[in-house]
Amino acid sequence: MVYRIMIVEDEYWTAMHLAMEVRDRGAVVVGPISSVPQAIELLAGDDCPHAVILDIQLRANEAFPFADLLMKTGIPFVLATGYEKEELPERFADIPHFVKPFSDGDCVAAALELAKAHALP
Repeated sequence: MVYRIMIVEDEYWTAMHLAMEVRDRGAVVVGPISSVPQAIELLAGDDCPHAVILDIQLRANEAFPFADLLMKTGIPFVLATGYEKEELPERFADIPHFVKPFSDGDCVAAALELAKAHALP
């Protein structure tokens, strides 16, 4: 199965790096998307992702409402952010968390693992 990974990230180079790594691992990139309204719109489409890589700070807006929507709809996600774990609301304590800058493939690997688990019948 080919997994769809949505990337919600407003930093161009970070988004491109993540997208390249997702493609290199054989998955399809949904996005990259740089705003919460765009991300919500894509969730309603035909290509709903199996998992999401989410940056919390998108320009001047925090993406916590989108993270809450993902939790409500059951779409798994990882946080790829400059926020430290202690700075996040308690409701996100069990969400995989990667602090920028990151250079290894752990973030994408975690998203793919969540996608595989989510896609199981």
